[in-house]
Amino acid sequence: MGFLIASIVPTARFAQPIGAVVLYPMFALSGLFVPIAVFPAWLRAVAHMLPVTYSVSLLEGIWNGESWWAHRGDVAGLMVLFVVFTAIAARVFRWE
Repeated sequence: MGFLIASIVPTARFAQPIGAVVLYPMFALSGLFVPIAVFPAWLRAVAHMLPVTYSVSLLEGIWNGESWWAHRGDVAGLMVLFVVFTAIAARVFRWE
């Protein structure tokens, strides 16, 4: 997602605040502070489109002693989002 922001924003001066505007709501919706189960259905759907949600779930599972295999959905979700964001960033990237 960072490469996508970097490929769209013209300078690094603008990329940092835009990254912060994107990152902090992702933290709030990821289940890091409030469980996703208490969100309305539409907000849960939004949360499952964010990479931080899968990262939080994976890290909580590993912290609790669960195997990576138990969180293969989280790993797959992270890989899919990585491919999607990388493809979009490669498509919109401008060489200067």
